[in-house]
Amino acid sequence: MSKKKIIIIILAVVLVGVIGFFAVKKEQGSTKDVQSDTVERGQVVHKVAASGRIQPVVEVDVSADVAGRVIKMAVKEGDWVEKGQFLAQLDATRYKADVDRAEQVLASAEASLSLAELEMKQQAELFQKKLVSELVYQGVLVRYQQAMSAKKQALAALAQSKDNYNKTIMFAPMSGTVTLVNKEIGEMALGSAFSRDIIMIIADLNEMEVLVDVNENDVVDVALGDTSEIEIDALQDTMFQGIVTEIAHSAQNTGGGSLDQVTNFKVQIRLLNPPKEIRPGMSAAVDIRADVRDDVLYVPIQSVTMRKPRQLEEKQDKELSRVDSSLNEEEEDLEPVEVVFVLVESEKGKGKEVVQREVITGIIGERDFEIISGLELDDEVVTGPYKEISRGLNDGDKVKVTKRKKFNANESKK
Repeated sequence: MSKKKIIIIILAVVLVGVIGFFAVKKEQGSTKDVQSDTVERGQVVHKVAASGRIQPVVEVDVSADVAGRVIKMAVKEGDWVEKGQFLAQLDATRYKADVDRAEQVLASAEASLSLAELEMKQQAELFQKKLVSELVYQGVLVRYQQAMSAKKQALAALAQSKDNYNKTIMFAPMSGTVTLVNKEIGEMALGSAFSRDIIMIIADLNEMEVLVDVNENDVVDVALGDTSEIEIDALQDTMFQGIVTEIAHSAQNTGGGSLDQVTNFKVQIRLLNPPKEIRPGMSAAVDIRADVRDDVLYVPIQSVTMRKPRQLEEKQDKELSRVDSSLNEEEEDLEPVEVVFVLVESEKGKGKEVVQREVITGIIGERDFEIISGLELDDEVVTGPYKEISRGLNDGDKVKVTKRKKFNANESKK
């Protein structure tokens, strides 16, 4: 074989190799790397997350009803008290004087009433004998009625004075633990019917609850009796159980009149078997199990994305391959729908490609979406990367299933 032919053959082989190399590179370049998972059947739990503080279910503020200086304090924080037990006493000097004064006023009123009654009886006999005029007799009756009224007023003043005097001594309204003592001996308690001056707080620490703020968008999913998982910041290694006992009907607004305004509703969650270590005011995070679906299909949350629906399907007829521009404009006006990309074998028999399927989702769990329709059990769906799912992937794209890349290179060595 001549040297010239050998060179031609070598060049041909190299040319074929280069063409094949670029063809393979082109094929690989058009293939997108994705991660996948299968559609499974099981339980999906929709949870509403909220945070708040622990407080007793029953808590009573012991406040002063009358003003006075604290002269005796019989309990301290942490003490257990029984209902009716003596707690504290205010200076009762002036209230005792008021009682004495009212008693004297009552005694004077009773004496005046006795005199008026005696005079009335005497004048009645004289009036019957026509010895006094009717005008004189009616005047005696009026003075008697006034004396009776004065006695009743004196009795009322005495009752009020005794009530104020009795209120200088405070007793426990319920059995429980003293969780706060707000006054010391010698301090002034400003008792008033219009404002409270709290001296101490008594609470039943055997029954505790968590008062949380639930956003207005989530509170519609919460119902009385929903079970909850409670994590207390001070006891992070233990998960406690609770139950929703009350949902506020009035909203609490924060940041009103600004773009940062937040509307929340107060929700009370009773702690089941509260530990002895917890105290009122501790912070807690709550996951309310708002909805539970058993034996349903579900996919990872990241598999579901939004796309505008395809208005025209591919037609076998080549004459319909050109899409009218007016239809494209109409498609742009359509609302996006939820879709999932399903992996199928390529029609050409080489690798896999994705098919865009519209789905109807149900509740959302911690990591999964309930699938009501659009997928079948064991369908292989794309789960990542997020960039491809959100805007990179299109119907019919060729893909290659890979493992999720790790951020830390050292993790791959473990």
